[in-house]
Amino acid sequence: MHRSIRNIFFFLPVFLFTSILVAQEDPGEYFEKGNEFLGNGQYIEAIGEYTHALSIDPGMGMAYLNRAKAKKGLAEQFGFNDTELCHDLVAALHQGLLEARDLMEEKCMGHCFSQKTAFLVPEDVFCADFSSSVMYELPSSLDSLRNLVKLNMYNNKLTVLHDDVRELSYLVELDLSSNKLTEVHDGIAGLKFLHHLNLNKNEIKTLPEKFGDLENLTELYLRNNYITEFPTSVARLKKLEKLDLALNELTDLPVEIANLVNLKELILVGNKISPANQKKITGLLPNCKIYFDNDHSQ
Repeated sequence: MHRSIRNIFFFLPVFLFTSILVAQEDPGEYFEKGNEFLGNGQYIEAIGEYTHALSIDPGMGMAYLNRAKAKKGLAEQFGFNDTELCHDLVAALHQGLLEARDLMEEKCMGHCFSQKTAFLVPEDVFCADFSSSVMYELPSSLDSLRNLVKLNMYNNKLTVLHDDVRELSYLVELDLSSNKLTEVHDGIAGLKFLHHLNLNKNEIKTLPEKFGDLENLTELYLRNNYITEFPTSVARLKKLEKLDLALNELTDLPVEIANLVNLKELILVGNKISPANQKKITGLLPNCKIYFDNDHSQ
């Protein structure tokens, strides 16, 4: 038998045996050890255990989330700031863990990169501030900011929000206020983790049906637009807690508004809603504070 073939047969059992041992490792055991260390404030040891768990199962979302918590604890213990944990939080969000969002807001959105600096180290950009930059559309290279969770585009000259916005799939906060937007395309439905959207001071008349697919949106600002009829897609946003429709051209809201069972605050100041319709709206949302022109919350 040729020597090279004999060598293959010699090493094959060793390789298979090693593979079986690795395959038999339980990532859950390392995860639980990591949790013990995390609970005891042993952050370095916790990070090591979570890392081992992820080396076996890269799709273990809770390991990413808890490793981020361990990194946060370590940074606070030694008095330094570290955005490394933000990478773990993005990975956890990718696995559908919305709990990562709160920690993101605390640790990953404080420092925002400008247009000049954002594309120098795109993988480390979690917040970008392109406000007041005389932009007529989103930058073509924006998709390189694959970890972006917050984007400020306040006070530009955007007229249409095209479908390419879906490339920013990890966005948690998006500010498009004070632009010239007249259209929002279906692509916005791709921002499935978005919870804060500011569209104040644009020229929007309606929103697409796909807008209702933003299932995790909790805050929506549509103040000072040209909305004459309440977009039915908004009534599908079951997690919505705050809705600002002030300074539009509404005269009434449909009964579908009652679907917003988690709505806590509705601002309708500056619309021409009759007292009778105000009473109807109040009855449809009994647990919500509603602000009309008389400035009395209901």
